[in-house]
Amino acid sequence: MRWEDVKKTFTQQWVIVEAVEAHTESDQRIIENIQIVEFFGEDNNGALRRYVQLHKIHPEKEYYVVHTSRPELNVKERNTHSFKLFSMKSL
Repeated sequence: MRWEDVKKTFTQQWVIVEAVEAHTESDQRIIENIQIVEFFGEDNNGALRRYVQLHKIHPEKEYYVVHTSRPELNVKERNTHSFKLFSMKSL
């Protein structure tokens, strides 16, 4: 699923998505295909709590909590010694 499809299907909601197909160009994470894991309406705290649970169960998966009001998924990758950090760029 593409971000445009997610925004149309889950308008104005917090969602947890998993990056199914993604790669890095420079310091930008390019997410080509995502899968909806869960949606939370306007409950951002519930979405963050669930993200933490999912990340503990499946640390190898690439999950993001994002609101569908964002025009694009802008994810910046930062390498910090032995692990990678991903952050959503502000618009």
